Amino acid sequence: MKTMMLVLLFLAGAAQAQLRYGHVYYGHPQMKWSLPDNNLHTFDTGRVANITEQRFNQIIDEVMAIWTPVAAAKGIKLMVEKRWSDPTVNASASQSGKTWMVNMYGGLARRPEVTEDGFALVVCHELGHHFGGYSFYGRTDWASAEGESDFFATNVCAKYIWGKEQQRNSLYRRLRGTPPVVQQACDTVWNGNANAQAWCIRTALGGHSLATLLHSIGGRQAAPPPSFDTPDKSVVTKTSVSHPKAQCRLDTYFSGALCTAKWDLNVIPAKGFSGGQDTPQAEAEAMKYSCFTAGGHKVGVRPACWFKPLNSGFRR
Repeated sequence: MKTMMLVLLFLAGAAQAQLRYGHVYYGHPQMKWSLPDNNLHTFDTGRVANITEQRFNQIIDEVMAIWTPVAAAKGIKLMVEKRWSDPTVNASASQSGKTWMVNMYGGLARRPEVTEDGFALVVCHELGHHFGGYSFYGRTDWASAEGESDFFATNVCAKYIWGKEQQRNSLYRRLRGTPPVVQQACDTVWNGNANAQAWCIRTALGGHSLATLLHSIGGRQAAPPPSFDTPDKSVVTKTSVSHPKAQCRLDTYFSGALCTAKWDLNVIPAKGFSGGQDTPQAEAEAMKYSCFTAGGHKVGVRPACWFKPLNSGFRR
């Protein structure tokens, strides 16, 4: 009897932990996470770093305000859980019928690597699982792949949440320390549009914040820190749906900021596509809304470190 009571108490404690800490759910097949499984929650002290609880809530609300009506137009109820007290260093998304969820955790916001813009891009990444479209986790899976969600965060979401913040964006045009490669690329691609040039720099630097965090998760000795000057030269033979490495993700964030294709808020590219979401035809459908070399784009394409196109014409 005593042993049975101990087991029951253990199970009750585990259940309570599941309710409290998001990191316990890493094995849940329906949850899509922004970052790889990690133990950084064990270092969370609850102390504020770059983002206060007030800003944590405000940033989430600002991003969700753009996408909630987009979801509603599709008959979807978009919901967010703002779990400031949860030390999980991550974010997650899930779907249950017509209810689409985003979960944001305070442990992520309290990391010293994470800036306000970087945190906003994580919210965008989770929305990317819902709205990013091709490429997907699988032929019939609801979720966009990890690299695709990264690309959506900067290529689409950031443009909508920051595109009209001209005064705030202008600060980034005068920001000291901006890597020359970022300044030059943003100025060239968005030539003649000062606001877009500044927004592009802002987006790229927000992505660098997240890539730096990813480097911490991977172990600082595992690889050099991510840099705009050292793009990942690896080439996959098949599109990877899992979390790319830190440098590859930085390259993806930057490429998204440089993509000039026009997005359609009414569309989730190739979702539920006849014949499968992982076909050349599905990819061709997605080309209408994003940057692909086969579609004639020379910059702003998905990096080959995680993406393998199904249609011809791809070049690094």
